[in-house]
Amino acid sequence: MNKISAAVLTSVLTLIDEYDLYGQVAYPKHHKHSEVPDIYRLAARTKGAFINVAYFEQFGVTLIEAAMHGLPVIATKNGAPVEIHQVLENGLLVDPHDQHAIADALYKMLSEKQFWSRCRENGLKNIHQFSWPEHCKNYLSRILTLGPRHPAFACKEDHKVPVKCRKHIFVIAVDSVNKEDLIQIIRNSVEATRSGTMSDLTGFVLSTSLTIAELQSVIVRTGMLPTDFDAFICNSGSDIYYPSQSSDVPSNSRVTFASDHNYRSHIEYRWGGEGLRKYLVKWASSVVERRGRTEKQVIFEDSEHSSTYCLAFKVINPSHLPPLKELQKLMRIQSLRCHALYNHGATRLSVIPIHASRSQALRYLSICWGIELPDAVVIVGETGDSDYEELFGGLHKTVILKGGFNTPANRIHTVRRYPLQDVVALDSSNIIAIEGFSTGDIRSAMQQKLGIPTR
Repeated sequence: MNKISAAVLTSVLTLIDEYDLYGQVAYPKHHKHSEVPDIYRLAARTKGAFINVAYFEQFGVTLIEAAMHGLPVIATKNGAPVEIHQVLENGLLVDPHDQHAIADALYKMLSEKQFWSRCRENGLKNIHQFSWPEHCKNYLSRILTLGPRHPAFACKEDHKVPVKCRKHIFVIAVDSVNKEDLIQIIRNSVEATRSGTMSDLTGFVLSTSLTIAELQSVIVRTGMLPTDFDAFICNSGSDIYYPSQSSDVPSNSRVTFASDHNYRSHIEYRWGGEGLRKYLVKWASSVVERRGRTEKQVIFEDSEHSSTYCLAFKVINPSHLPPLKELQKLMRIQSLRCHALYNHGATRLSVIPIHASRSQALRYLSICWGIELPDAVVIVGETGDSDYEELFGGLHKTVILKGGFNTPANRIHTVRRYPLQDVVALDSSNIIAIEGFSTGDIRSAMQQKLGIPTR
């Protein structure tokens, strides 16, 4: 045993010998987690007590466990047991430095049967207040008392504000399809919502892990103009661009893209920059595919798809990538304040600032444009990049496009070890899933399910 534990056990054994308590003290070397409830039940059945007289207790989960099994407690008056006792009222608080106070409390608990029974009943009656449902109810009730808050962004620039009569934002954030299907989804989404009297009331945003150059080529293939969109969220949320026409004649060649410098100044907080890039390049060289005695590097720096706030890496063999959870843990251990994302079917790794994400970029735009999030609709696929699940939660509305056109989810993408429905209310009225991506399907989802006018 380590020195501290050995010293404690030695003193216990010495006291057992001094007071001749052989046969009356159990001190197993170890016990299984499944046996813990039986230990509490044994003490409760024999009208005993649970004693925790640490000099200071930060939380005291054992006190809650004892109450759950109907066992009265005697606890230190220093720390969290004070608050626990206020709720449960199932025992006594003592000064851990006062030996006589501990003895008196124990004697009172074991000798006064009515007092013992009252402590037991109080614990069983009030223990529900420490359950997860009760905790969540309290947590949410506190949140509801808070007013809406957001960072104090810098002054708006003219090119950042779309037509002032915009009432809705439609964000197309589909990652799980090939380029041809993405082009058709963009066309159908715009056609389904931009019609009749709603034409000038609806703003469109493309949100993707693509660079602005890649996104521009996609727009050209749709037969649309970049100026048909109000903004582009690129590089997994690390860049926001606004298109503008440099002449009166609509043309793709005469469109310029202005970066949002206010957003950049917001996300650059503690961004590692060149130092982070060097560390990641060194780390990438250590990720290898081993075949016999030969080693082959599988991750390479991708300067072509990198930007100031997005460090991109090309993945040759995704099956040899570390799980995203391990990669993020590595970043935290190294005190690197950044997000690591797998995208493009895990063929690309992107590292962006800690304050950057596609969901945060949407929130930023809603604040800058003065459009409430309940008036925003996000269209996603059935699967997507490793950050796509962040696009579900929140006040905005979500349309999930389901069908065989979605690429299967890659096991490398997942950060969680629990079902998605545990953290996202998929049965919420704000979330609707539809089969396919036809214009009629999207329009029907908007009108009938989400209550958004499209005509």
